[in-house]
Amino acid sequence: MKKRTNENETNSEDNLSEPKTDRDSSIQPTDSNSQNSSADNDNQTARNSNSNVKIEDYDLIVNSLKEATTSFKDVIYSISKKAQEIRDKAEETFTVGAKRDARDIRALGSYVESVTKGFEDTMMEIKKRNYADEEKLLKGYKKLLEEQINLINARVELVKRLKSR
Repeated sequence: MKKRTNENETNSEDNLSEPKTDRDSSIQPTDSNSQNSSADNDNQTARNSNSNVKIEDYDLIVNSLKEATTSFKDVIYSISKKAQEIRDKAEETFTVGAKRDARDIRALGSYVESVTKGFEDTMMEIKKRNYADEEKLLKGYKKLLEEQINLINARVELVKRLKSR
């Protein structure tokens, strides 16, 4: 194979790995390769025109991505603002509920104090027992408290029904 040199001292093997340029297409091919060469020139022209389209598409894509990023940021901002509003409402509701509960408990006055004192006294008596007895007594006391809670819930429902009449 005959070696050919260019301005930057490359040989024909180097030219095989490089893409064809307009400078390479100016070399006149032999008759047997003329059809292949014209096809290569057409492919090269198509590649060059495709690269121009790609640059234009790139600008469109970049602009679209910028718009999408801005929209995404706006959505995130809106979501965080809504979450803050919901959190503030929940906090306000909790505070109002806690104040109402405290007022209701205060209204019971000395009754609540005596119930609390009875609970504490019962727990102290249970702690004085051995562990086997303590476990049995705690389970029994828990059942008693659950039944009292059920009684309270039933009474609340009855009062609601009577109130609505």
